[in-house]
Amino acid sequence: MFFFQHPGQNQKIPWTTKISLVIWILLGLALLSFFAFSFFIIALLVGVVLFTANLFQSNSASISRNTQEFHTRTYTPSEKQKDDDNIIDI
Repeated sequence: MFFFQHPGQNQKIPWTTKISLVIWILLGLALLSFFAFSFFIIALLVGVVLFTANLFQSNSASISRNTQEFHTRTYTPSEKQKDDDNIIDI
């Protein structure tokens, strides 16, 4: 890349320098956006390939677990608790 020297206080920057600076900035942004977009596309394609590979696996375990009875116990307060311990005072 070109290195530009700053002219003195009273000198103006020539049009060619301004135009070349703008071109270099736009070229740099275009290059950055191209690589960022290409990495995004590559990551998206890898994700799609992995997703389809998981769909077509033949020996995959089922998602649902073996259904077992879930035994619940009803709430029984202990004898040590008082009757009004479960009331929230507001």
